[in-house]
Amino acid sequence: MIGLWLLLFVGDLRGEEPPEVSGRPASGSGALSPSQVPVGRASTFTYTYTVGETGLAAGDVIRLQDPVFHGMRWALWGYLSDDPADCSDRGALVTVDHTGDASVSLSSYRVDGEGTIHDYAYTEVTVDAGELVTGDQIRFTMGDTTDDADCALAASTRAMDRIPWIALEQRGGGGWAEVSPHPSFSFVTSSRVTQLLVSAPSQALVDEPFEVRVAALDPYGNPVRDATLPLLATLDGRSVDGHVLGPGDEGIWTFDLTVGSEGFARVEVSSSLGALPSARSNPIRVSADPPPLSIYWGDIHTHHGHSYVDELGSYHDQNHEYARDVAGLDVGCETVKASPHELYSDALWAQLQRSCAEYTADGEYVALLGFEWMGNQNSPGEEGHHNVYYSDCSGVLAPDTTTGLTGSDNALWAFMAEVEATTGTRAISVPHAPLYTGFNWTDRDDTYRPLAEVYSEWGPSDTDPVADRGIYNGLGAGNRMGLFAASDNHDGWMGNRWASFNAGGGLGAFVATDLSREGIFEAMQARSTYGSTGHRPYLSFSAEDGAAIAMGEEYIASAPIFHWIYAGEAEISEIELLAIELDDPGAATLEVLQSWTPAALDAEGSFTYTWDGVPRAVWLHAAEADGEQAWSSPIWLSDDCEDPQVVDPAGYCGASVDTAAPDTAG
Repeated sequence: MIGLWLLLFVGDLRGEEPPEVSGRPASGSGALSPSQVPVGRASTFTYTYTVGETGLAAGDVIRLQDPVFHGMRWALWGYLSDDPADCSDRGALVTVDHTGDASVSLSSYRVDGEGTIHDYAYTEVTVDAGELVTGDQIRFTMGDTTDDADCALAASTRAMDRIPWIALEQRGGGGWAEVSPHPSFSFVTSSRVTQLLVSAPSQALVDEPFEVRVAALDPYGNPVRDATLPLLATLDGRSVDGHVLGPGDEGIWTFDLTVGSEGFARVEVSSSLGALPSARSNPIRVSADPPPLSIYWGDIHTHHGHSYVDELGSYHDQNHEYARDVAGLDVGCETVKASPHELYSDALWAQLQRSCAEYTADGEYVALLGFEWMGNQNSPGEEGHHNVYYSDCSGVLAPDTTTGLTGSDNALWAFMAEVEATTGTRAISVPHAPLYTGFNWTDRDDTYRPLAEVYSEWGPSDTDPVADRGIYNGLGAGNRMGLFAASDNHDGWMGNRWASFNAGGGLGAFVATDLSREGIFEAMQARSTYGSTGHRPYLSFSAEDGAAIAMGEEYIASAPIFHWIYAGEAEISEIELLAIELDDPGAATLEVLQSWTPAALDAEGSFTYTWDGVPRAVWLHAAEADGEQAWSSPIWLSDDCEDPQVVDPAGYCGASVDTAAPDTAG
């Protein structure tokens, strides 16, 4: 797993760039067969170019470009090659034949090994002698298995619609013209449902309806759109709703549910057909009064995917549609890498800006705009990778040459400051997988770096006592960073736990005032977040110390009493209250202040801390019996009455300076 990711993250080795396409129309036309291929199954395609009225003469070229999926080409799964020997190394053989009186030659441009998915690649046929006339055909076979079954073209595990396969035409040594209209194809699921995903809000009110979402999924996490499946929903063993899923449902069933008493509820959905296992929702905390803050779930670190415009002119970003409609998430973001690391990065950034604006609906779903800056590529030392998130949809994509977090006008944080100064768009940066991508805990700016990604597909990045790389080491170095998680899925589909590289990937919880762009961004800035390994537990972490102290706050402490509530999707095996002394990155000694072994789905507890006056970060770590984990953001204990960033809600410094926010989740 890690070895493959390292190949994807090394320097930009892209060779030839995509050519400029002239306004001159192409003469010929193109057709593609088949138009649909199953997900996850090696296939063979035939692209047929039909010569137009101008014909093709010696020296003319037809170029068939590898399909591109939001910045990366097909090579994520397998690459095209004109060399049969490559079939043993993820290669798919491309061959050509033609009609007409001419001789032609075939060549393919590709880059093997490091950096492949971001390389522009294509297959060309050049007319060497003679000519092809109107109606003659050139047939490209991609994944030709005539002599070797291993030469088929590996397919995506994601069901994507209307993917264009673009061909270019060059005649007379002039500019390139795009063959139009270009044919397209789709990756489609089978009709086999292997799992159900049941999602619900983490909070609800007594006797007020809330929506439950049930997705019928294939082994890769795609909704089975033509599924016919009887479903039954139960709550505490009693039936609450039923539905026969049909093709018109597109694999999704939603229904409203009302719970009449306080406590934690979980909805179970089963089917009477076959051996399909039942599925249970995330825990839902039902209360009589509205909570002061609400929990919203998101996956805001993903790459690639697909978007298209349908025949009615409607724009579709399938990443956000999956997050919202299938995974039942509240927040999503695709983090393209800094320019120009990915193919057509400027055009892709414009698409993501459009998705940010068009897919956001307050109270329903928020699409964020962000990018990933890979500081260990162009910066001295080990800066690490940081995901940058903007407060609106007009943010600017940073150049790949931005160096360092600080130290020059070309540094990342200087770039973010310049964007805010010139456009008013605020930004924050979130370090990603520091155990694997590098780190920089010395440069500190709690405004620009209020969060850290403690978990992703890479695994936990909490602590590394040897190399001082982990996020806990960053906390020990004095950085005030809340904890968060995301998937880092590299083939789209935010919130899909059935990624092709590694099943899993984290999710982040925003404990926010409301589901709006401003509410979500403010929660991130305030460190009012927690992260999980991909499940959706209910977590509340706060303190009482002469006043209520919210998760994510730094305050003047005296005698803190920590309170927590946790509800899992499986039995809770352990709850740990962890702490670390500040400003000592070399030591970074992790302390376990207290631990509990609830052996139950729901639990709560308190701990009275005899604090020695040494500044600390204190947070909660939870583990469930099925291996899932969760991390709260810390609460920071301080004795610094002069620091304007430290609140003093109890007035221990002589006068009350601020009133802390209420309990983190109500």
